[in-house]
Amino acid sequence: MTRADATIIVDALGREGQRRLGLLALLTLLGAAAEYSTLVALLALLRSWLSPGGGGIDVGAATLFAVAVLSAGGLRLAILVGTQRLAFDTGHRLLVAVQRRLLARPWIAHSSARSSEKLAAVEQVDQLVYGLLLPLLQAGAALVLGVAILAALLAIDPRTAAVAALLLGLLFVGAVRLFRPMLRKAGATIGRGWEARIEVLQNHDGAIRELILRGQRWAAAEQFRAIDQDLADTKAAMTIASAAPRLLVETFGLLLLIAVAWWLTARTGSLTVALPTLAALALGAQRLLPLAQGLAQAVSGIAANASTAQKVARLLAQPDLHEGPAPSPLPFVNDIRLDAVSFTYPGRSRPAVEGIDLVIRRGERIALTGRNGSGKSTLADLVMGLLEPGGGSLSVDGRQIGSDTRTAWQRNIAHVPQAPWLADNSIAANIAFMDTAPDPERIAEAARLAGLQPLIAGLAEGLETRIGSGGMLLSGGQRQRIALARALYDPKPLLVLDEATSALDPDSEAQVRLALDALQACGTTILLIAHRSGLLDGAARIIRMDGGRIVSDQAAAARPAAG
Repeated sequence: MTRADATIIVDALGREGQRRLGLLALLTLLGAAAEYSTLVALLALLRSWLSPGGGGIDVGAATLFAVAVLSAGGLRLAILVGTQRLAFDTGHRLLVAVQRRLLARPWIAHSSARSSEKLAAVEQVDQLVYGLLLPLLQAGAALVLGVAILAALLAIDPRTAAVAALLLGLLFVGAVRLFRPMLRKAGATIGRGWEARIEVLQNHDGAIRELILRGQRWAAAEQFRAIDQDLADTKAAMTIASAAPRLLVETFGLLLLIAVAWWLTARTGSLTVALPTLAALALGAQRLLPLAQGLAQAVSGIAANASTAQKVARLLAQPDLHEGPAPSPLPFVNDIRLDAVSFTYPGRSRPAVEGIDLVIRRGERIALTGRNGSGKSTLADLVMGLLEPGGGSLSVDGRQIGSDTRTAWQRNIAHVPQAPWLADNSIAANIAFMDTAPDPERIAEAARLAGLQPLIAGLAEGLETRIGSGGMLLSGGQRQRIALARALYDPKPLLVLDEATSALDPDSEAQVRLALDALQACGTTILLIAHRSGLLDGAARIIRMDGGRIVSDQAAAARPAAG
């Protein structure tokens, strides 16, 4: 993880996170002072107790020791609470920030990105919290407390403490360096494994019908098993490599403590003389070993999660969503104009559309036709401002649509695609999409106009019936009618239908045509992509495309009769 990556992630703390970090630092310093006081108070207590001619435990020394122990314990609890809250609050902020940036991507980026990458971002942020942020915060506290304890031990017996600290430090560094390559490799493999696992689950869910008919469900299960087995093995290796340094430090640290005790007793010549110092060293070691383990875990976390941190930082470096209310719709009174518009998709050499000159007057119904790949959907996306022209310009009432006006223009548009997205929710919730205060009367009217009454009448829960993930419990035509009802629930000045009735039967298509007639009578401009004559009959103009160009633009009345 580079310094730039770390800066991006730290910036996500925000002011509240920085305030919590400052409070945690203050608590840690107080905890360090309490740890120092505990060791010094213990030494004073034991020396007064074991001194020749002593009259037993000194009440004052015992009281100071008890106060120091209770203070240190209370501050350790406060540090634990502060660390956990700061880590998970930061994780929440990171996840929200990543989601905002994913949503802020332009349409072309959404259409070309893998959905597994977006879903894996959630797991990556969680891993960053558990595997890196939390250990780092704990390590920071451990380092400060450890320095205080070491300072107290040096004050008690400089030579013994220095030898013990040097040997323990060498042991710690050696253990971490031994397992760092394994951790780095495991961290990179896990990042790829998350995306692969999500991708295969999405593929199996989308292709379940084909898997059943082809008898390939077992093969699909084996495909998932192989991917998840690799991920499980790598996670196990990473966990082992993360815990091993701690165990090495703990095991050899205990042997080191015994060796130091033996050396100190031999140096002083008397166990009684050495006992207070030994007790202070033992307590210090008992405090230091868990802190050293925390440092080892943090160092391991940095090595294991460096690639995850880089991925999260790259996502956070992308443009953020703008705060504040959505802009007012751009005035649309006269017409939409495309002048010499062209567009080429990234990675392709030939333009999808080229040299498009088109005027769409307010209140018109225009049909785009042409064979597959002729540029119809691309042209519709350009009109909606989802794609930015590579050449030429798009304007509304003479005002050019650019980065400063695109969002306001899109407030005028309702879109019904050929394969609409539907949530695993009720029909009513899908019609009133993202409306926090849905209007039951408007929902019912939109459903009626879209021809959903036969479907609703046959359902026990009516509009409140859940339709499954992606609307899997419905037919293609029923899904399209719900998508159309969504557009009719919140009518806009411009309605774009991209093969939105391809799955409808003739009677349903006729009912949709009547709904479009009603909308047009109210001033709605309609741009539809269609091949079937049912909807073409209602269009005032029919524009035929081929090879990314407009090859004909005819008024409906001028079209020759079929046959």
